[in-house]
Amino acid sequence: MLHLSICIPVYRTDVRKLVLTLLEQIKRLTDVQVDIVLIDDASGEPFASLNAFNDELIKSIYLEQNIGRAKIRNLFLQYTNAQYLLFIDGDSTVLNEKFVFNYVQSLSARAVPVLVGASCYQQERPERHHLLRWRYSTQRESLNYEQRLAKKQAGFKTNNFVIDRNVLSQIGFEERLTGYGHEDTLYGVALQKAQIAVAHLDNPVWNLNLDDNTTFLTKTDEALKNLLWIQSNAPSSEILEMNQLLATYLKLSKSGRTKWLLQVLTFFTIPMKRWLSSGGAPLFIFDIYRLARLSTLEKQTR
Repeated sequence: MLHLSICIPVYRTDVRKLVLTLLEQIKRLTDVQVDIVLIDDASGEPFASLNAFNDELIKSIYLEQNIGRAKIRNLFLQYTNAQYLLFIDGDSTVLNEKFVFNYVQSLSARAVPVLVGASCYQQERPERHHLLRWRYSTQRESLNYEQRLAKKQAGFKTNNFVIDRNVLSQIGFEERLTGYGHEDTLYGVALQKAQIAVAHLDNPVWNLNLDDNTTFLTKTDEALKNLLWIQSNAPSSEILEMNQLLATYLKLSKSGRTKWLLQVLTFFTIPMKRWLSSGGAPLFIFDIYRLARLSTLEKQTR
């Protein structure tokens, strides 16, 4: 019998609607074993009380210390013996009434090491203070099913994917990467190097809780720090293939004829940040801003 555990890392998020939606779908299934495992990454109150469930299909674990986005995913192996683990971010929304069934049907039809369902963002233009995250996500991050099929490894994201426990046991997430961002980039590279195929399914979750512009810029800095950490500690040609921003930055910073350009850009960081915070800046300004921030952050880490 197919055994699937839906694994939801929780950090200061109300996951009640998501969990109850999934639970309702699970209880309609037959001839399979599907359960839900929640690991709260030291959110504290009121989230510990909000996310308390009383159902035999839900297992909840509360950590006393925050361990980060990479290590918490590895930890799920200790709390389920399921063959397949379906990872969903706690702030996701499931709108498809056959979301769980689609995964069960696909996994029952064929054994796959990794299966990505991906995510979608709202089509309606949000208010100005949420525009930056929405523009970046819809235009750069959210690949449709056909795009993911064409570029399978680059389409790997951690917010909605199934993995065989044997694969996760052999290739864990990099636990030294503790901040926000690019743990999925690094894991995609690890899968590629191990020649583990990534299959895709048209079964997305929805990201309807957009970060405001200021919050997203703060997270961007954290992601850029992780990107520099990867380049210093786990450099590879695959990383540069997957991340054009880092490839461009390295190309500019290693050439004496273009290095000056990065230095000039850093002088405009503050006005660019203000423009981006307002929600009015186009995405190419965000690209320039990130190049400038990479230069500044790399100097700070030396």
